[in-house]
Amino acid sequence: MATAVSTPASRLPRELPDLPTLVGLRSRLVLFAIGVLAAGYVIAMVGTSGSAEGSVWAAQTFAFVLQILCLLTAIAIPADPLPTWAAAVIAIASLGGLAVAWWYMPPDSQFWVQATVPPSLTAAVAGVIAIRGRFAVAGLMAVGTLAIAAFWAVHHDHAPATALPMSSRVVGTVLPAVIIAAMVRPMMSLMGLLRERELAAVRFEAARQATADERCERLDALAREVSPILQRVADGEAFTESEALAARLLEQALRDERRGRVWNSEGVRRAATEARSRGISVQLFDDGGLDLDSLSATDAETLRGELIRTLTAAESGGVTARILPPGRHQAALINVIDGDAAHRRACVRTPAGLRWT
Repeated sequence: MATAVSTPASRLPRELPDLPTLVGLRSRLVLFAIGVLAAGYVIAMVGTSGSAEGSVWAAQTFAFVLQILCLLTAIAIPADPLPTWAAAVIAIASLGGLAVAWWYMPPDSQFWVQATVPPSLTAAVAGVIAIRGRFAVAGLMAVGTLAIAAFWAVHHDHAPATALPMSSRVVGTVLPAVIIAAMVRPMMSLMGLLRERELAAVRFEAARQATADERCERLDALAREVSPILQRVADGEAFTESEALAARLLEQALRDERRGRVWNSEGVRRAATEARSRGISVQLFDDGGLDLDSLSATDAETLRGELIRTLTAAESGGVTARILPPGRHQAALINVIDGDAAHRRACVRTPAGLRWT
């Protein structure tokens, strides 16, 4: 008989991307923008550095690399919303990098450029954290930036008001980022839900089409096998004993497919036909305890393999195989009766899958 027709992979849509991908955080454009931001950062800091020493450059390089790593990590973590602990670690690291950049500003430099460039990376990190769903952490980063700037101003004998322009980039980025993320994330979640429903509908349609194709192929195969027999009956021709046996075997095979759906396979059909040809009574039943669609290949092989071995080994008597109803520890039974001797094997459900006992 024909087997099920699988749906081509090209007809199935890709799996649902995660929310950061839907928002576009992992797009090439965003990566390019990060590269432009990093290049601008380096050019601005180097071009306005004045007479910087090796230790200052080491500290500035450390702060720059730390900020870039924070930004890329906030984008790359797959879980969404961003885990709170991860957002907190990234925020603390980013603020730490900002503090290092401020505390090691080169002397004789252009102060306002040196003071306002490092917060640009902190603002980018805070914005990504907000888009990743951690609004509170992003807000705390703005507060933390303002606090670090105020402490720096007092420590370096500047007016406390200096903290405002120093931290304005972070504050000015976090507020709109939180507002935009608060509007965009529900929309992206709705898009994800709609995408999931689309995938479910496509899978259902693919399964329905595969079932219809299989039914058509089975009917075509049945017509090819049965039509000659029916034609001979209509013509009034006599059947030989072997032809009558072949017709009975075909009828019983068709009955097996209807009554013992989970048992149905080419190997089982062949073994049952051979056993019946030897005069053995074979009956297959399916009471619905196993879902054929969710049955793994390993469990299917375990289940049907034992029946094939039993049918192959039987020399006389009868073999009855039954899939038990749902809700039982035992999934299937095989009873072998040969005269006064009876033998039963049970297939039980285990955490590792089906197993015969």
